[in-house]
Amino acid sequence: MATIGLRDLYIAPITQDKDGKVAYGEPTRLAKAIQAQLAVTVAEATLYADDAVDAKVKEFVSALLTLGINDLEPQKQALILGQTMDDDGVVFAGEDDEPPHFAVGFRARKTGGLYRYVWFYDAMFGIPNEDYNTKGESITFNTPSIVGTIIKRWDGLWKADYVGKPDDPIAKVWFKTVREPNTATPTEPPTEP
Repeated sequence: MATIGLRDLYIAPITQDKDGKVAYGEPTRLAKAIQAQLAVTVAEATLYADDAVDAKVKEFVSALLTLGINDLEPQKQALILGQTMDDDGVVFAGEDDEPPHFAVGFRARKTGGLYRYVWFYDAMFGIPNEDYNTKGESITFNTPSIVGTIIKRWDGLWKADYVGKPDDPIAKVWFKTVREPNTATPTEPPTEP
C-alpha cells in the first residue's frame, strides 16, 4: 500500500465511566503531520510435533507510533501528556503527570484519488524529544516528534484501516467520530453467565 502524503492528524480522548464502559470523545486536530512511523511488536510461538512445524502463531502485542509534527501547541502538549497549564498559558511538567489515553487518526494520500484512513484505538504519548539550534547561514527547521505506545483495547482491536475517496460516505465522517466496527458482533464486553 504505497502512500504519497500524510495529513489530518487527529486525537480523540478515551473516557471510562463509573461502570467501566469506555467511550471516545470528539476528535480534535493535534497538529499538522509531517511523518508517521509505526513499529509493531508481535509475540510468536511455534509448536513442533512429529519432527515438523505443527502450528505457528503470531499475535499483536503493542506498537510504537512516532509522529513528526510541525508544532505542539502548549495546550495540546498539556492535554496529551497530562501536564498542567496555568491561567497565563505556562505549562508545567512534573513527576505526577499521568498521560491520558487517546485514539489517534490520520489519512495518507494514495494514487488514483484514494486515501488510506487510519484510527489507532488506544495510544498513550511520552514526553517528546526537543532540539534547539542556533541560527546559522541557512535556515533549519526544528520540529518535534512525539511517540505513542499503542495497545489493544478490551475487544482485541487496535486499529481501523480504510481506503477510499474523500467523498465516500465512510471517509466523509472518518474524523467526526472514532470508527467502530459496523457488524452484528456485540461491541459490549461479554457478561459472565
